[in-house]
Amino acid sequence: MTFHGIIPPVVTLFDEAGNLDISLNKRYLDELLSRNVDGLLLMGSSGEFSSLTIEERKLYVREMIKHINGRVPVMVGVGHSALKEVIELTHYAEEQGADGVLAVSPYYWKLSEEQLYRFFSALASETSLPVFLYNIPMLTGQTLSIELIQKLAAAYPNIAGIKETISDFGHIRQVIASVKKIRPDFLVFTAFDDHLLPGQMIGADGSINGSAVFMPEISVDLYNAYQQGELHEAERQHQHLSQLMDIYAVCPTFFTAMKEAVHQRWFDQPAGHRAPFDVYPADLTEKTAAILNTINEKEGVQL
Repeated sequence: MTFHGIIPPVVTLFDEAGNLDISLNKRYLDELLSRNVDGLLLMGSSGEFSSLTIEERKLYVREMIKHINGRVPVMVGVGHSALKEVIELTHYAEEQGADGVLAVSPYYWKLSEEQLYRFFSALASETSLPVFLYNIPMLTGQTLSIELIQKLAAAYPNIAGIKETISDFGHIRQVIASVKKIRPDFLVFTAFDDHLLPGQMIGADGSINGSAVFMPEISVDLYNAYQQGELHEAERQHQHLSQLMDIYAVCPTFFTAMKEAVHQRWFDQPAGHRAPFDVYPADLTEKTAAILNTINEKEGVQL
């Protein structure tokens, strides 16, 4: 199965004690799938992978892939600071039937270009799955350079694309222009919500964007409108999508507010959090509700 379009980087739902709630996560994925998303990313940054043990990550991936049951392509985040753990998680995702993996560069230390190349090439050599690079300098402390992406794409056919969580839109434009020149099949996904429309306009293949985890209709409608040449509708949805970006300012850990939005839309129980993320702004509920209600009033999305 190939990746394209809108791929929500799903949040991971816990019970009130901070434990994985497998049943609730399955219900959540069904809500997303019923709204015609094109794929799902499990265990990305929004999925709070850094809060879970390796065994918890395996349990979640196994149960969710089984539940999705081939309805859409599934990408699994295998981020970790230890290469051996990344490879172990990749092998596990492959065994469970994932359609691709998303690999963030090692965090904590700043790596040289040669070290980054060694990291991603070692991973690509260990799997037959499509490997997607994950460029998120706000959390790793460094940007994957155009030259590095080109070199990896040229050397490894299974390095299939990249998720660009970067504010510098010029960087995304350069990746599309330079890497697709040597690898036309190389997939580029934007991540910030307001990059979805301009990204499509310069050749991006879709978006793995935060607001799609709790209100995917806006992104799906925007993506489809542009693909069908309905530019006025695409512009209208882009304005709504830009408003949804207020969610990033509610809490420093943006997945906390996204998880709150998921619960407000679809579940009649409070969101569970795992320490230290069980500490959050006192007005989290009110601010999140205000964002959802603003879009509900303008777009008529059923909350």
